[in-house]
Amino acid sequence: MPRPFTHRLLIALACAGAVAPAFGPTDAAAQSEDELAKARRAFRQGLSLEAAGDWAGALAKFEEVARVRLTPQVRFHMARCKEELGRLNEALGEYRLAEYEAEEAGAKELAEISAAREKLEARVPKLLISRGEGLASARIELDGVQLGAAQLGKEVSVDPGTHTILVRLAGGERFEQQVEVAEGEVKEVELVIPDDLIPAPTDGPPPDDSDDPSGVPDVAAEPGSPLPWIIGGVGAASLVASGVFYLMMNGVENELNDGCRGSVCPQSLEDKQSSGETYAMLTNVTLGVGLVGLGVAAVMLLTQGESSPAPADARGLRVDVGSSSAFSGVTLRGSF
Repeated sequence: MPRPFTHRLLIALACAGAVAPAFGPTDAAAQSEDELAKARRAFRQGLSLEAAGDWAGALAKFEEVARVRLTPQVRFHMARCKEELGRLNEALGEYRLAEYEAEEAGAKELAEISAAREKLEARVPKLLISRGEGLASARIELDGVQLGAAQLGKEVSVDPGTHTILVRLAGGERFEQQVEVAEGEVKEVELVIPDDLIPAPTDGPPPDDSDDPSGVPDVAAEPGSPLPWIIGGVGAASLVASGVFYLMMNGVENELNDGCRGSVCPQSLEDKQSSGETYAMLTNVTLGVGLVGLGVAAVMLLTQGESSPAPADARGLRVDVGSSSAFSGVTLRGSF
């Protein structure tokens, strides 16, 4: 018998032997005989294309089979095709699934699948991407897929070749970085904001308030400015609010006087006592703000028309508003 014929016969027998376990009797219950027959033909065609080195054509046939019945054997051959096509990361995932399914089904191909998976794991490159300064809130994408917090700072399996890292900043700016990795390589990438995206410093030195320990700027009004009327309106409103809080405080005091015996008050009136203290504080604060506001407005209106203003460093008005357990009120100091 000629050797080429013998060689082809051995290949055919091997293909037939591979098809049998891939479509056992248990499959008939889920698929019709016609579907299974088509799947068997596609599987045999896939094996032939695989033997000829047509990995893309073989993968298409095995994927056709998988739509009918996805077994560990079918998944294993899909993984082999993806590995040969350079899609190492996908192939590794297929090998792992095929290994798990073969172990669960007790398939005789388990050892072969495990060996292929271990061999491929050493070839798959990895990227370790970390955030640089100023990128704590940035969104990071790898080849169009957003990376979660669990993936940043840890090795991520990728295919060999060039990969694109896209960084979207909180302000809407974005920048890209290209990374080249080879088989078996583990590359660390720390993302850094490009110089052209770093905010430029403001022109000129900041205002010098070193002579003012309180840090509160001086208040001045130009002639015709509405500022005095605004401050006066705020002062008047504060005086009205002070009167309201005073009446509320008196109401609480009357309830406490009626319900308490000396310094002893029932538990039901404890909230009233706290409210009364709050109203007393607010009365003092709003009264002070009102008086100061009206006073400041009057002074500003009187000084707007002066023809000989005092030197700039000698004029000013400063308002301090404060509140503490010991004091609540407003302080006015200045020169005109």
